[in-house]
Amino acid sequence: MILYFSATGNGKYIAEQIADAANEKCMSIVDCIRENRYCFSNEKILGIVVPTYFWRLPGIVAEYLERLRAENCGYIFFLASYGTTTGKAGSMAKDIMAQHGQKFDAYYSVIMPDTWTLVFDLTDKNRVDKWLSDGKKQLELVIDNIMSKRKGDFIDRKLPKWVAAIPAAYMYATERKTKNLSVNKDVCIGCGVCEKKCPVRAIQMEEGYPVWKSETCEMCLGCLHRCPKFAISYGNGKTDRHGQYKNPYTRV
Repeated sequence: MILYFSATGNGKYIAEQIADAANEKCMSIVDCIRENRYCFSNEKILGIVVPTYFWRLPGIVAEYLERLRAENCGYIFFLASYGTTTGKAGSMAKDIMAQHGQKFDAYYSVIMPDTWTLVFDLTDKNRVDKWLSDGKKQLELVIDNIMSKRKGDFIDRKLPKWVAAIPAAYMYATERKTKNLSVNKDVCIGCGVCEKKCPVRAIQMEEGYPVWKSETCEMCLGCLHRCPKFAISYGNGKTDRHGQYKNPYTRV
């Protein structure tokens, strides 16, 4: 079983490729949470595929790992996707698992387009294509290692915990506030995709428009990138010029 968290398809694509090669199934961590599925037993392979947010694990993933129990599983791996650095995502996952006496056999990373559009211009096709090309090459090597059940830490572009800890905590606490998100009511068609797809149900449709009902969310930017009319912005329109992104090799 390959578990993944994915807002724009990068993690889903990675999970699907691994699952296909290993003849395994894959499942969204969001679905696991909603189905109260935290225990996996007798899996030949159990993988966790997640993005790196602000040099760390997304909050929803950290909370899921705290409750995850793997019993009699043959090979357990963790994989972080990233745009610039994996930060301390791997060490966070390792520490959380250790709290309940469990561990991963291997740690991997795969580069993918960075969807933090406040900084990265996703209209730059050459850069996006380069990310995807490099990621595909890395993923091929990762799949070979998984099929060989190789053990060890193979994560690229890590940051020491002491370097990443304070900036990561501060950035995640401030940047994930939903007051940073807004909708252009002149463009929004009230389709409700943002409400339906929000992994933490932070959005509710009111009078045909999305309203963020929680003070914070995962800040996955899935609502921004998946909006069919590009009506959602972060930072009072600062993201408008940088476009949207969905992984072209899977459906989200």
